[in-house]
Parts: sequence; structure tokens; C-alpha cells
Amino acid sequence: MTLTKWMKHSLLAAVFTALATSAGLSGATASADEATLSPALKAVQGVWVSGDDATVDAKWTVENDKITASVNGVDYIGKLKLDKDAKPHPAWTIELTDGPGEAKGKEAKGVYKLDGEKLVVNISVPGGDRPKDFDPAEDAVYLFELKKEKKG
Repeated sequence: MTLTKWMKHSLLAAVFTALATSAGLSGATASADEATLSPALKAVQGVWVSGDDATVDAKWTVENDKITASVNGVDYIGKLKLDKDAKPHPAWTIELTDGPGEAKGKEAKGVYKLDGEKLVVNISVPGGDRPKDFDPAEDAVYLFELKKEKKG
């Protein structure tokens, strides 16, 4: 093998090694994100949808601490924070990074309860006050009764 061929093979091997190493590191980072999630966030991971009899078409996807909440075809995207120890009910807060109108940059605050495959969230409009209970208030607080979407 000539020196030129050996250098090309060595360079190619170094590039593949670097790619493999960086791919491995990014995979480790994703696992580390999951490993650092609170038990409350772990419990709500996945896709949650409104029931067939719901008046609102909702699909909420929670992946790590990121949430995409689609409500009647309008997407709200943000960072989800849960406080399972809040009283009188556990707190659900979305720091909105994207959404319609002036929603971006605001917080949508709510309360939630999780019962197996059923998630109930009563949440304020972005920028509104956190509700104290599970009673909706027209044009200010909305109640979502969601069920976990089955995989496959």
C-alpha cells in the first residue's frame, strides 16, 4: 500500500470513528435526559387524546419535558413543568415557546390529575391565573379529559 492510499484509508477510518463516537454520545445524552426526569414527568410521557364524545379535538404529545398540545388544529409548544406536591391539586405549567397570537413567551397554568390511562388537566389561557380546581371557566380556563393513545 502506498503512503497516499494509507493516508486516505486512515483519514476515512478517523472520520467514521468520529461519526460513530458522536452518534453514541448523542444517544447517551437523550438517555440522560430521560434518566433525569421527575417521576411525575415520567408518568405523563406519550400521546394523550380527547375522547370521541369530547367537544374539543385535542392531542397532546409529551416527550421528556417538551409538550406539543394541539387543540382544534392549533398547536401550542413549550416546556412542561409539573409540581405533584402543589396543594390543593398538583400543578401543570407550560412555558410556551410557540403558539398562536400572543401565546408565545407566556405560561399556561393549570392543575391536573392522572389516573392510569386517564389524564385530566384544567388549564388557563396563556398568561391567566392557575385554576384552583377542575371547574372550567368560559374563555379563561379549559378542562381537558384525555386518554393515553395506544401504541401500534
